[in-house]
Amino acid sequence: MTAVLDTAAASPYLRHRPENGLFYRVVETYWPIFLREQERAGKTLPIFIRDEFAKFLKCGVAEHGFIRTYCHQCQHSGIVAFSCKKRGFCPSCTARRMNDEAAHLVDHVLPDDVPMRQWVLSFPYKLRFLMAYDSKLTSRILSVFVRVINSERKRKAKKHGIYDGVPGSVTFIQRFGSALNLNVHFHALFADGVFYESKDGYAFYRLPPPSEKELYALAAKIQGKVLKIIEELGLNDDDGQMEFENALPEMAAMSIRQRAAYGERAGNNLKRYGINKIEADPESSDPYSANVEGFSLNARVWIWGKDREKLEKLIRYMARGPVATARLSEGNNTLLYKMKTPWKDGTTHVSFSYLDFIARLVALIPPPRMNMVRYHGAFAPNFKDRRFIVPKAKPKPLAEGSIAAQAADCAPCVDLNGRRERMRWADMLKRTFAVDVTVCPHCQGRLEQIAVIKDRVVAAAILKSLREESVFRPLEIVRARGPPEGSGAPPDEFDQRESW
Repeated sequence: MTAVLDTAAASPYLRHRPENGLFYRVVETYWPIFLREQERAGKTLPIFIRDEFAKFLKCGVAEHGFIRTYCHQCQHSGIVAFSCKKRGFCPSCTARRMNDEAAHLVDHVLPDDVPMRQWVLSFPYKLRFLMAYDSKLTSRILSVFVRVINSERKRKAKKHGIYDGVPGSVTFIQRFGSALNLNVHFHALFADGVFYESKDGYAFYRLPPPSEKELYALAAKIQGKVLKIIEELGLNDDDGQMEFENALPEMAAMSIRQRAAYGERAGNNLKRYGINKIEADPESSDPYSANVEGFSLNARVWIWGKDREKLEKLIRYMARGPVATARLSEGNNTLLYKMKTPWKDGTTHVSFSYLDFIARLVALIPPPRMNMVRYHGAFAPNFKDRRFIVPKAKPKPLAEGSIAAQAADCAPCVDLNGRRERMRWADMLKRTFAVDVTVCPHCQGRLEQIAVIKDRVVAAAILKSLREESVFRPLEIVRARGPPEGSGAPPDEFDQRESW
C-alpha cells in the first residue's frame, strides 16, 4: 500500500484548536481542582500522571511553541503547533500513534497473501486490578496467552504434516473499556496458520478456524496457567503492593468496578441511560467466544491479507486511543459519554461528574516504560528468518519536480542504523485524512518551514501579529455534593453486569 497521496487531491491544512473543544476545557478547568481534592485528602499522584496532564494542556496550543510556515507566492504565513507526544489519553497523539502503527504493520510487517485473525482476551476484575500498573505481571500473562495459542497452532499444523511451523502475531495491550473504565485486555492479530520453510524460502499454510470446543479448552488452559502465576507470586487485590502513591489503587478500583468517587453518587455505580432491557449473554450463543470464570476469549474476526485497506482499519481499531471526543457531551451539570454500540443491557450513555471524569483519565494512563505493542514469532524483530516473511519496502517512483518528490519519502521503514523510523506527521495527515500541510490554503502553492519558535515571549508576539492567539474558555465550575445520609443505590440504577 502506498503512503503517498496525489497532492492535487489533498486538502489544505487547517490548524487544530483543541482549546475550543469540550474535552480540553473539562481537563483545563477540573484538573487543578482534582489535584486540590487529592491534597485535601492527604493523597498524592505520581510524577508520570502529573506530567501527562501538563503536557496535554500544551498539546496543539501555539502559545507553547510552533513551527512557522511561509508561502513565497502569496506571502501567506501559517503555524503548526507542537504536540505532546504522550500515549495516555490525548486524542490527537493517540490517534497519531494508532495510524502510524497501522501503516507500519500493513506496509512493512504483515505479508500480503496471509489471512489474519484477531484474538481478544479479557480478564476478571481482580486480575485487571493487578495488571493495571504491574508491567512484569502483564508481560508474563501475555506470554502465557501467546504460547497457548501458538501451541494450538503448531499442534494443528502437525496434523497436516507440517512439523516446523512458525506462528506469527502482533499484540496490542489495551487499558480501557467502552465507558472509559480501566480494563486491561489483549487484542492480538495472529497469522491464521503457520509459516514453514520451503524451496523458495518460506511458505504459509492456513489452518481451519478454532471450534467452540477448542476455544473453551484454550480459555481454560490460559486460566489455569495464569492462576498458577498469581499463586506463585502471592498476589491479591488488596495488599497495596503498587509501587506508586496511594491515590492510584483507589482510582483503579473505582474505574474497574464502574463506580463514582465524587459527587452525590460517590461509592455507587455510575448512572446509565438507555433501554432498561436485559438480554441473553451474547457469548452464550457465539461459537467464536468462550468464557471460563471471567477469562473471555474471542476469535471471530478474520481478514484476508490482500484486503490491505480493511486490514489497516482493523489494526487502527486495535491500536486506538481511549477517548472519542465526538461521543463526549454535557448534560445537566454532568458529562455524558456515548457508547459506540449499546451494551447488552441496553445502555447507550454513561454519566460522570466532572471530577469522576478526570479520575477516569488518571486510571487510564499506562505506567512508564511499559511497551503497549508486542511482536511474537515470525513477526518478532529477533526472528532469524524474518526478512523472508515480512514484505520488503517498495519505494514509489515520484514525478520529478512534484511536491512529494521535493519532500522526503512518506513511509520510511528504517534509518541508516537499521532501526524503524516513525512516519512523519505531514505524511500521516496525507495518508489518513488526505490533508497536505505543505499546500498553501490560499494559492495552493508550496508552504515551507522558515522557523521553529520555542520561546513563549516570541511566540506570543508572532501569534498576535498573525491574529492567531488561542482563546481559552474554562467551564463554569460545578461544585460536587456529597451523597445524602443513609442513601443507598439510586432508584434509577440499571443492572450493573459488565459487558465485555
